[in-house]
Amino acid sequence: MRWLIALLWLYQSSAYAQSEEYSFCFSRWWPFSYVEPEVGAKGIQVDILKYALGNANISASFSELPYRRCIDDVHAGKYDFTLHIDSSDSLNLVEHTVSVWEMALAVNVNNRHLTLEKIKSLPFFSVVIAQEYPYPDEVIEVLSDINAVIVKRSYYEGSDEDARALFDILASNRVGAILIDKRWAEKTISQFNLPVTILPELIHSERQFIGFAEQNKLKAEKLSYLLKQITEQEVRSIEMDYQ
Repeated sequence: MRWLIALLWLYQSSAYAQSEEYSFCFSRWWPFSYVEPEVGAKGIQVDILKYALGNANISASFSELPYRRCIDDVHAGKYDFTLHIDSSDSLNLVEHTVSVWEMALAVNVNNRHLTLEKIKSLPFFSVVIAQEYPYPDEVIEVLSDINAVIVKRSYYEGSDEDARALFDILASNRVGAILIDKRWAEKTISQFNLPVTILPELIHSERQFIGFAEQNKLKAEKLSYLLKQITEQEVRSIEMDYQ
């Protein structure tokens, strides 16, 4: 009976694939998802999805929007999926991921000698965090342990220049540190030759997933199936384009 169901599913997939489209929403996060002028959506996660769906003759569309709006629009049915969320968000998860949120502290290059233990002994140390994201409890616990004074601001970036501007408050020593994604920050700091460094101790690491609302459960099951067919070698080949 199981093989008969599988054959029926594959038949239906091939019969309707030409008219199918899966829509994705994402916030900019190099190297996993971003928009390149005159090219469109790019990134490791974007390319993997295009590859997986293309193998089934399903088209994919991608829209870049602020993180919270993506989640709201998936709930409202404007998009089928949103990228880069975890269990702290209010959506179901496709249990496949290539993106990992590695959180660390970026500081003025003159403060590169700092460690989490040294920060504890400082009389005052402010840390900027994003107002858009629900951080894991482990992150808040670490910031509390080092007695950080938390300052919230928007991390939304529509361009590389917006990303660079976020670090201006470090260059002018207006805050002690910014909580950032390590890989994204390394790229931005190098690209603009900023007087900023990243402390080697990770605050926390969290895997990120593809989110969907209950009304898209069947699409999510098919997407999960297609992603599982991609080999590790094929994933590594895509990742190499972003080294």
